[in-house]
Amino acid sequence: MDRIKLILADDHPLIRAGFRSLLGRNKAFEIVGEAETGKELLLLASEKAPDIILVDITIPVINGLDAMVQLKKINPNLKFIILTMHDEAGYVIKALKNGAHGYLLKNIEIAELEKAIQTVYEGGKYFSPFVTNILAESVNKQTVIDHEEITLREKEVLNLVADGQSTKQIAAKLKISIRTVESHRLNMLKKLEVNNSSELIKKAIDLKILG
Repeated sequence: MDRIKLILADDHPLIRAGFRSLLGRNKAFEIVGEAETGKELLLLASEKAPDIILVDITIPVINGLDAMVQLKKINPNLKFIILTMHDEAGYVIKALKNGAHGYLLKNIEIAELEKAIQTVYEGGKYFSPFVTNILAESVNKQTVIDHEEITLREKEVLNLVADGQSTKQIAAKLKISIRTVESHRLNMLKKLEVNNSSELIKKAIDLKILG
């Protein structure tokens, strides 16, 4: 059975030494290189052809997130696990957008890191529970944003659409032009990312914009 080839990218020698020692006990893994900066990582990854790169976010010269993007352009199959102390939502979300396959804090147990590596190697993704919580909170915040983006006038139009009234009837009732009604409807379709009035009403109910 081939061993999983790993590169450690972190600017702290003691951190690298610690993970190298712990992971080295597992015969399923082979650490093929270590990088202290993002620039070193770019060169090392092309030379060593790793399966997975364990990378911190705040490494010098080129940060871990930007290095990841550059490396994925060269090799889309390369996999990354973020291994950091940054637990802020902004870092988590950007890491996921940049293509991270895993996100873990450095204070994890070695067994969890081993499980994450194996999971990612087999084609899955692995995120610590705190990442899942951050993503859930992000979704909730987006729901609030959606509510706030729907104006009072748009809500009036939406309620009348839900009542089955036509564009002409809504225009007459609100004393606005047919074109304005249609503009409000199109704006809501865009804001709630739906394609038609039926989907608009359904999502508005789901988001509790409509009762």
